[in-house]
Formats: sequence, C-alpha cells, structure tokens
Amino acid sequence: MFRRIALALSATLLSAAAGAATVPSNLMLPEPDRAARGYVESWIFTIDIEADELTGLAPCRKILTERGFAPTLSKTASSASPALHFKVSGRKEYAQASTEADDALLAVQQAKCPGTLTWSVISKPARR
Repeated sequence: MFRRIALALSATLLSAAAGAATVPSNLMLPEPDRAARGYVESWIFTIDIEADELTGLAPCRKILTERGFAPTLSKTASSASPALHFKVSGRKEYAQASTEADDALLAVQQAKCPGTLTWSVISKPARR
C-alpha cells in the first residue's frame, strides 16, 4: 500500500510563499528508521493544472512534456459543477530524491498558466 504524502498549493500560494514552501525533493527523502530496516522507496511526483478555459494551458503542457511527465489533457463537467473545465496532469517516477522535480515545478509556476496548480509526492515500495 502506498504511503501518501501530498501537498496541494494554488499557484498564488506558491508565489506568495516560494521561500517557505515545501519543495518536492524534501518529501522524497527516505525516512531514516525505515531505511535502516532496509525499506526502499521510489517516488511518484504529479503536477496538475485545472482551469476554466483551455486558452493558456499549452505552455505548461509543453513544459511537462519536455521534462518527461507525459501530460494528459482532460475536460470535465459534473452535476455539482456543470461548467466545463480543463485539467492538464503529468506524473513522473523518481528512484530517489531529485531537485529535477523542484525545477519542473518552478518552470510550471513561472509559466503562469491560468487556473490552479496542485502537486503531490507519493511514495511506493521500490523494486530491488
């Protein structure tokens, strides 16, 4: 079973607290007690951008593609939220903590795509 460590921050919160915010690579560090018992983890880093309009999402989708996140674009509506909205979602697996994840998040943040930016880091048992 996956132990989930997740953070979701809006793009405005990220820019307001850039210096104090937790970055993905900090969450990818192994827990010393578990590592001492031989438990090995890998990390899945996910970036999602949700917006009410498709216009302006292309630069962030391109950034995710260039950094190996294989982004998908979806459009959704529901009875609770009947207005159409769009979501670009990309994920990448890391075998160990990597500042490459931080750099990808920063690049998406700096692209200033419309909508809400959320991200999460999930650990999973690694193959030995």
